[in-house]
Amino acid sequence: MDFKRVLSILYYIGMGLVFLGVLMGVTNVDYDYLVLFIGSLPIIGVRIYNRVIGRKENFRVFSILIYSSIFLLPTAWAMYTNRTYWVVFIICMVVLDFYASFRRLRK
Repeated sequence: MDFKRVLSILYYIGMGLVFLGVLMGVTNVDYDYLVLFIGSLPIIGVRIYNRVIGRKENFRVFSILIYSSIFLLPTAWAMYTNRTYWVVFIICMVVLDFYASFRRLRK
């Protein structure tokens, strides 16, 4: 298996864990913050890696994606401290990801 395939698998596992952590947070299941935090680590890592190896023309898009993934860290903290505004951080991440999805990556 090549390196890019491994990174893709890690990225999808991270997204699945983040989704599971959000579902656990909505239903008030214990350790929701831990699942979300563990899921955020591969997402942040892969997005930083993509920015480092990416083309100069795509620098801005990859930077936006890094900023959006960083919002997962305060989300996990807010879940850990039982704050209800953790949803705001998720919404900020979703808005930035949605914006970045309309930006074209140059090959």
